[in-house]
Amino acid sequence: MNQEVLNLWPELDWIQVQQLREATAKTWELALERSPLTAEDLNTIPFTLLVPDLQVSFMAHKRCVVHVARDAGNKMNEFFEDDLPVDMDVCISGAILADVGKLLEY
Repeated sequence: MNQEVLNLWPELDWIQVQQLREATAKTWELALERSPLTAEDLNTIPFTLLVPDLQVSFMAHKRCVVHVARDAGNKMNEFFEDDLPVDMDVCISGAILADVGKLLEY
């Protein structure tokens, strides 16, 4: 895994299945390679242009989404147990990958 992606996404460590963790990181590596944006840009650009003068960066927003998804998955597993189990690796990977395509939209 590339250090730039690990710096952006320390939450990758939450993914227990190595193959899924590596595939998730690789998707971000490819997106950064093909995007005009840099990792530094992602830490400074606002996550939306719809809110004037917004100071919340793309990465702050994205990382918050991952934390919320993990917390929600843990609560679902607590309340629903075996009746509706959440695969936490898939939940976390999916949250990390949400909006990765935006890097190519710019």
